Amino acid sequence: MKTIITIAALCLTLTVTAQNTFSHKSKNAEVILLSEGQRVSNLNNLIGLTPEIIADVAPDKTYPGATNAFLIRTGGRNILVDTGHGRELFNNLKAFGVSPEDIDIILLTHLHGDHIGGLVKEGVRMFPKAALYLSKKEFESASESALKIINHYSKEMVQFEPGVDTPLKVYDKIESMACYGHTPGHTAFIIDDLVIWGDLTHAMALQMPYPNIAITYDTDPQMAIKSRLKMLDYIVQNRLKAAGMHIPFPAIGSVKSNEKGGFVFEPLYLK
Repeated sequence: MKTIITIAALCLTLTVTAQNTFSHKSKNAEVILLSEGQRVSNLNNLIGLTPEIIADVAPDKTYPGATNAFLIRTGGRNILVDTGHGRELFNNLKAFGVSPEDIDIILLTHLHGDHIGGLVKEGVRMFPKAALYLSKKEFESASESALKIINHYSKEMVQFEPGVDTPLKVYDKIESMACYGHTPGHTAFIIDDLVIWGDLTHAMALQMPYPNIAITYDTDPQMAIKSRLKMLDYIVQNRLKAAGMHIPFPAIGSVKSNEKGGFVFEPLYLK
């Protein structure tokens, strides 16, 4: 019952305070949420549900979600992590005084449409001065439709190998870690004490307490589960914060393990 009340309270808070931007400052950077909006989804696409899990954390058979991108300001640079659908992206950037021409680098967690939709509009490259970074493995597995988009940035494209067990530098103070499974080259990025984990989760209300739940969007659900458990353990052990592309507003928070083998996410604005 306590779990149900907690989730109900979270949903109520989302309804009251949901908005498009949220700023978090760390030692070397400011990380800004650029949200495409909040939503409520049903359980149809989740893999591994049981009646007990549903009764525990999703009795109304729905869960809150979102679609997000992030702006990192560090070292005088403006760095995007994904671009969402590109629907609210440019308005959100404008709210922080940032134009498309001001973006220096775009880091891609992976190549799904809700992460690269803002790169190109009506055949026009939207960020004329930006270099595009993505994992080599993700590029090699790209669909024809994704290639058609990212090839607008082919002359300024950087392919990299993410860290596996420990982070590897991508650019300046930003590091990477492989989180394969959702897509073949799915990658998380780390700046200071914050992990931007892309699509490590889609249904936070279920996948945090029950991280073995997958989603049909995962290319390899079992690998996605292993990556999620590995990254969540890494975050807890190193006392890091987390941000994600489908975490409801404010999309940034802390992670703790619980006594049942799952995890708890505490949004920053609830502290």
